[in-house]
Amino acid sequence: MNKEIQQKNIIFYSVFLVITIVIFSLFFKTKNYINFDIIHKTLQKITISQNIAPQRLFINTWRIIKNSYVDETLNNQDWTRWRIRYIKHIKTIEDADIAINSMLASLNDPYNKFLQSVLFAKQKMIIDSEIKGIGILFNKSGKEIVINHIMDNSPAKNADILPGDTIVSINGKTADNLEMKTIINTIETSDNKEIELTIKRKNIIIKKKLKKQTIPIKTMEYTITKDNIGIITLANIMGEKAVSDFKDIIIKTNDTKGIILDLRNNYGGVLANAIQMANFMMDTGKIVSIQSRINTKYQIYSDGEKIFKNKPIVILINRNTASASEILAGTLRDNLNAILIGERSYGKNSIQQIIPMPNETGLILTTDRYILPDGSDIYGKGLEPDIVIKQDTIFTQKNDKQLRKAKKIIRELVKNKE
Repeated sequence: MNKEIQQKNIIFYSVFLVITIVIFSLFFKTKNYINFDIIHKTLQKITISQNIAPQRLFINTWRIIKNSYVDETLNNQDWTRWRIRYIKHIKTIEDADIAINSMLASLNDPYNKFLQSVLFAKQKMIIDSEIKGIGILFNKSGKEIVINHIMDNSPAKNADILPGDTIVSINGKTADNLEMKTIINTIETSDNKEIELTIKRKNIIIKKKLKKQTIPIKTMEYTITKDNIGIITLANIMGEKAVSDFKDIIIKTNDTKGIILDLRNNYGGVLANAIQMANFMMDTGKIVSIQSRINTKYQIYSDGEKIFKNKPIVILINRNTASASEILAGTLRDNLNAILIGERSYGKNSIQQIIPMPNETGLILTTDRYILPDGSDIYGKGLEPDIVIKQDTIFTQKNDKQLRKAKKIIRELVKNKE
């Protein structure tokens, strides 16, 4: 009993410490970006090694949601009813998983998630900008497991597996009978060094044997055209190296006539990364405003770390440009008159924290919302491009109408400036 009380106190004060750090940052560091990664690591060190009863895990999660979710009304409901409804019925970690995800679903916010250990491990790998496995991303469509992305320089890429292929079986086990967490564990996190996939491509059945490896996630790249235009492509804004890599690329493209920043299909990433990237490009000005659950807005401004040499900027966006990448695009539009080309962006203005929990689980929770420098709230609306050019989200260099238009605009801007 004393041990349980001690664990309870440790967790309570751990959460209290993190909330205190956030509140302190809100009121005393209004001109600097808040490093949510520090908060994440502080909580992780305290909680990740703990192993507590499923009931206690449920109560801890219930309390964190109650105290930290961005909407203090919790979607206009009595949060106590969830505690009363489930507490007596939770015996296993699976029971806790069902109860917690039911609570989260009641908030009507698709970005909140409770992650059991295998899924939390996968999330941490993505944050660390590497994935272990064969290099495929997939989702469940009905009963089918459909591959929707193949990573470069991966075993899957080298084995000529293609997006759209359907996984029929894994190591001889029929895929549609397996839970997603089992599939993820088998393909990515288990100790098995080799797996056998049976895939279906149209009506053809193909068998592949693949060896797992650690694959770095390629987050950004750049090219400089023959007429001296810099093209910077950001696949996402994740990982500890994202900021330093972006800074290096800005320096390497600083002597170009203009920059095309390609944020298409960029689902976002870490808020602090997006803020620091904008900071490198701005001398002065507001980067973003953050709105907490108590409706306190605080402003984040450039702190004068600009390394970017002034030149024309065109930003490519599409309907898969979301979250942190929308912050970057909107901030550069409002402060540097960057021209947006493409299609309306996704429209996600909520900020999630990844909170490590006991039993090697994790909670992804919406804790804040952001407002762009011009005061616009893009929730559900997205960023409207200055020049609308529609094309499919899967494109090749040959049929990339949006990129061709961006190059043309840069050339025109340079010519008018001369």
